[in-house]
Amino acid sequence: MKPLFLLALLAPLASAAAFVPSPDLRFEPAPQELLENCRSAKKRAEAALEAVARLPASGRTFDNTPWALDQIASGLTDQTASDTFLKYVSVAPAVREAGNECETLLGQFAVDMYSREDLYRALKEYAGKGEGLTGEARRLVDKELLDFKRSGLELSREKRREVADLRKRLVELEAVFGKNINEYKDYALFDAAELAGLPEDFVARLEPVDGKYKVGLDYPDYFPFMENSTNPEARRVLEAKFNNRAALQNLPVLKDVLALRLKAARLLGYSTHAHFILEDRMAKDPSTVAGFIARLRKKLKALGASELETLLSLKSDVEGRASDGKLHAWDWRFYDNQLKKTKYSVDSQKIKEYFPADHVTEQMLGVYQTLLGLKFRRVPDAVTWHPDVTLYEITEASGGEPIAYFYLDLFPRDGKYKHAAAFSLIVGRRLPDGRYQRPVSAMVANFDKPAKNRPSLLTHDEVETFFHEFGHIMHQTLTKARFGRFSGSATARDFVEAPSQMLENWVWDREVLMVLSGHYLDRSRKLPDEILGKMLAAKNVNSGLATSRQLLFAAVDQLYHGKPPADTTAAYARLASSVSLIPTSKGTHPEASFGHLMGYDSGYYGYLWSKVYAEDMYSLFKAAGALNPQLGRRYRVEILEKGGSRDEMESLKAFLLREPSEDAFLESIGLKPAKS
Repeated sequence: MKPLFLLALLAPLASAAAFVPSPDLRFEPAPQELLENCRSAKKRAEAALEAVARLPASGRTFDNTPWALDQIASGLTDQTASDTFLKYVSVAPAVREAGNECETLLGQFAVDMYSREDLYRALKEYAGKGEGLTGEARRLVDKELLDFKRSGLELSREKRREVADLRKRLVELEAVFGKNINEYKDYALFDAAELAGLPEDFVARLEPVDGKYKVGLDYPDYFPFMENSTNPEARRVLEAKFNNRAALQNLPVLKDVLALRLKAARLLGYSTHAHFILEDRMAKDPSTVAGFIARLRKKLKALGASELETLLSLKSDVEGRASDGKLHAWDWRFYDNQLKKTKYSVDSQKIKEYFPADHVTEQMLGVYQTLLGLKFRRVPDAVTWHPDVTLYEITEASGGEPIAYFYLDLFPRDGKYKHAAAFSLIVGRRLPDGRYQRPVSAMVANFDKPAKNRPSLLTHDEVETFFHEFGHIMHQTLTKARFGRFSGSATARDFVEAPSQMLENWVWDREVLMVLSGHYLDRSRKLPDEILGKMLAAKNVNSGLATSRQLLFAAVDQLYHGKPPADTTAAYARLASSVSLIPTSKGTHPEASFGHLMGYDSGYYGYLWSKVYAEDMYSLFKAAGALNPQLGRRYRVEILEKGGSRDEMESLKAFLLREPSEDAFLESIGLKPAKS
C-alpha cells in the first residue's frame, strides 16, 4: 500500500473559536426560537414568490423567473436546515418536537408553492418566449413545469384546492409516522441464563433492572442479540417487540396515508400513487418495476430455496428434536451468523476487534482522499449539536480554500434518528453574485459507543454502512451543479443510492481491508490473512435470501401504492412467505415501522435498481484497481459533480463509456449472468 493513507487528515486547523461553516446553521436554539426562525424564513420566501408572480410578462427572464424560483426554494432549505435537522439529532425532546413542526410547516409550504396558479402562469410566460435554453437551464425549466403540472395546475381550481389540501394532510401524517418510530421506546428484560451466547462486552454494557438485563430495540442492541443469542424463546420475544414498534400508533396512520395518496393521484389523472411517483423516475412506470422484481425473483428462487434448506439443516443440528423444521423470523439472523461461524469460521464479534471506530474513520477518510483527490481536516472548536459530533473541511488534495464541510455523528443516544443516513444541510449551488455556495452535510449513525475498557468497535457490516453513507456525503459535498434543484444527491430516487452502493465494494477489497483494520489493543496488528480469506469466501453466504428480503420490501411498497389492501398486515405476511421465503411472526406488524414508506413511497425498489448500476460502475474499478486515481477522477466528474443536472443514464454512460449491463450485479450476488 502506498503511503497516501498516512496523510495527516486529522491534523487540526488553526484554532478558531466557535466555528460554524454557515451562518444559517444554529444547533442550540430554544424550541420557540427554532419555530420563530422557521416561520420567518417561510414568510421571506412567500414575499419573494409574490415578487416573482407580480413581474410583467414582457419583463420575464431566466434569472428572474425559473432561476428565481430555484433560489427561493433552495434559500428556504438553507435557512431552515438546522431547524429541521434537529428533529433527528437533538437531545432535547422539545427541540425535536419543534423541528418536527418546522418540517411539517415547510412541507406544506412546498405544496402551496407548486399549487399557485400565478407562479405557474409566470413560468409558462417565460417558457413561451422560446429562448432556446440548453443543458442544465433547460432541464430546470422542464422540471419546474412538471412540478406544477403534477400539483394539479391543469385541473379546475376546485380540484386543485382538493389536491393541495390532501397533500398538506399527507405532510402532517408522514411526519407523525416517522416521529412515532423515532420516539418509540420499548425493551425486553432477560435474566443471565437467557443471555446465553451473547458476547461479554455486549452483556457488560446492558442496564440492570431488578436482577435482569435491559435489551432495547435500537440497532446496537437488537442486531447483536438476534445474531448471537442461543435462546430461541428470548429471540422470539425481542423480535416480536421489534416488529411491533409503533404498531398501535402507526397502523391507522398508514391506512390514512395510503388512502389519501391514492385519492390525490386519481384526482391528478393517475390510476395509482405508484404511477404518479414513477413518472419522474428512471423506471417511469409500475409495469417496469413489476418486471424488474419478477425477473429477479425468478433468478433468485433456486438460490434462495437452497440457502433456506442449508439454514434449516443447521437448525436441526443445533436444536435436535426440539426443532420444528421451520425458519422463523427470529431464527434467520442467528442461523445466518452460525453458518458463517461454523462453515466459514467467520465470527463477527472477533472480527470487530480489528475495526475500532476511530481507526476506521481515519483510514476510511484516507481512502476517499486518495480515490477522489481530496484532503480532509478536522475543525477544532466547531459548533455542533452534541459533544460526540466532529466537523471536517474538504479541500482539493493540492490545498486551497475549503470547497465543502461535513459533520460526523456516529453514536446512539436517546431520541436520535435510529438508522444511518446522510443529511444535506447547506446546498451547493451558484449564487446570483457568481459565488458558489459551499455545501455542508452531516452523516448520522448509531455505531457501538466506546466503553470504559475499549473503544467503539465496528462489525464489518457497519464498516460497509460507513462507506455507504459517506459515499452520500461525497455526492452531496462535491457537487458542481448550478442549481439547488440538481445539487449533489438530488437525482432520480431510483439512482440516488448507486454512487454509495458502489463504494460498499471497497470494504471487500483485500488491499483496502488491510488498511482499514487495526486491532483495538495494537493498531499495527492487521486483520489476519486467514480471517480475511474466510470473510471473502463467505461474502455471498445467503445472498439469495438477503436479496429476496430486499425484494420483499420493494414488493410490499409497490402493492401498498397500487390499490391499497384492506389489511396491510395480512398483505405483508402473504408477500413475506412467497418472496422472502421467511414468514412474518404471528401478531407482528412490521409495516408500522417500515419508515421508508414515508419519503420512499413507491420507490423502495430503487435500492436494488440502483444496485445494478452500482455494481456495473464498480466493475471498472475492479479491473483497474479500487484506488485508481484516474478512474476516481472520472467518477467524481461524471457522477458526483453532476448530481441531477443531467439525465442519470447520460451520466452513467459518460462514466462507463458504454451502455449499462446487469452482469456485474448478478455476479456480485453469486449468480451467473445470462448468456447473450
